[in-house]
Amino acid sequence: MTLFFVTDRADAHVARFDALFATLSADYELVRVTYDANVKPIVSIAGATHQSWDAIREALASKGSVVVSGPLDSVSVNLVGGSFSHVGISFATDVMVTAAQSHSELSRLRTLVESIDILVTDNYATENALISMGAAADKVRRIPWGPEVAVASSMTRAECGWPEDRRIVLYPRSLEAHYDPGVFVDALALVTKRVPNVLAVLVEVGSLVEDMKKRIAGAGLSAHVHFEPLREPGEFRAMMACADVVVVTPRTDGTSVTVMDAMAQGVPVVSSLTAGSAEWVVEGITGWTFPVGSTSELADAIERALLAEESHGALIIEQAKTLVSQKAGWDISAQRLGEVVRGLLAGH
Repeated sequence: MTLFFVTDRADAHVARFDALFATLSADYELVRVTYDANVKPIVSIAGATHQSWDAIREALASKGSVVVSGPLDSVSVNLVGGSFSHVGISFATDVMVTAAQSHSELSRLRTLVESIDILVTDNYATENALISMGAAADKVRRIPWGPEVAVASSMTRAECGWPEDRRIVLYPRSLEAHYDPGVFVDALALVTKRVPNVLAVLVEVGSLVEDMKKRIAGAGLSAHVHFEPLREPGEFRAMMACADVVVVTPRTDGTSVTVMDAMAQGVPVVSSLTAGSAEWVVEGITGWTFPVGSTSELADAIERALLAEESHGALIIEQAKTLVSQKAGWDISAQRLGEVVRGLLAGH
């Protein structure tokens, strides 16, 4: 039986799914979707090129074949009606952003939800949204794909190029509108007045890099900001462990692997209170939170994280580690997802 993984994403999530699926079947293929100038899909399957969704569905169809696809909005919905068992993986924004933005997008996703064999999500909010659209509860698998087993950092602040006498606030997300980096820069202006030795570290990647640099310079924050280049995942993970606090500010999110990674490594987390993050970052219990888009409350949350008494901060770190290890580790999640796919391959 053939197992396909069809996606138009190329990120750490896809790499981990790909590695997992390759262990489940000797007849497995990763099918990467790209698009031409007219946004028509182009894929290669078994060495042959296909350039429409109809052709792709036909090429995937064979007796006993299983197709895992995602995201739901850009890939899975276009495979509806194919002659194969179908597992759709939600990347959170396909439901919480795309489907939520219009009647037409919501209707498209409902069509998928009603026909697909299994839906996989990593958080309660998306699970509930899918069930509300008509997915049978037993079709939905909530499988958080958090960090792999934590390993000790091999980097020091000196190796990172970070000063030892500064409080390091790491902003690990790419500088894109969805992640709302502007609210972080504005909050930083408030934090520096009350915690003068703070140094914000941002990753120099994303469409808003130049805009953020102008905003930083205009606010007189250049001495409080350091830009890091995009690094390999392992190196970035080791670097993240050297921060005093990790801050994420998305407008909506599922289970963030970056956040889970920080929690697993014992780095305090400040997160916007999205439907996805609320499942993991609990104010004063496993981290600190603030309402989406609130500059003043983000500044307050960063200060609470930086200035917490040592014993209090250590307790929150310990609790965050416990939560992630018990519920969000990739090893456990990969085993559960593998069981789902094996069942379909076996015809169950």
